[in-house]
Amino acid sequence: MKHLHMLMAVLVIGLFLYQSYLVLSSHRRAPRVVKISTHVVYALVILSGAAILMKLMSANAPVQWVFAKIILLVAAISASMKAFHNHATPAQSKAGIFIAGLAYIGILILAFAKPDNLF
Repeated sequence: MKHLHMLMAVLVIGLFLYQSYLVLSSHRRAPRVVKISTHVVYALVILSGAAILMKLMSANAPVQWVFAKIILLVAAISASMKAFHNHATPAQSKAGIFIAGLAYIGILILAFAKPDNLF
């Protein structure tokens, strides 16, 4: 399950970078298949992460950093929705991409560091 989760996380970041490139370089939106695949990959990341979280909680492992990752993922998804919306202005797209990028960087830092007592 861990490998599936990591693969989906890499795909999420790759799709985010691709959509960001399209919006910032040529002010085009992603094709329909990319939008659909983004939803599928987000769903698989969330489901595989939930399965891993259940295993961690049953082993009484410290999981505070997981909740911080969940909050950052919600922020990244929200900012991405605003950035890649068809009627978003260029300023809104840039701000959304910046915020989502920061959230993804925070998720990666938490995934590698796994701090024991975050809160």
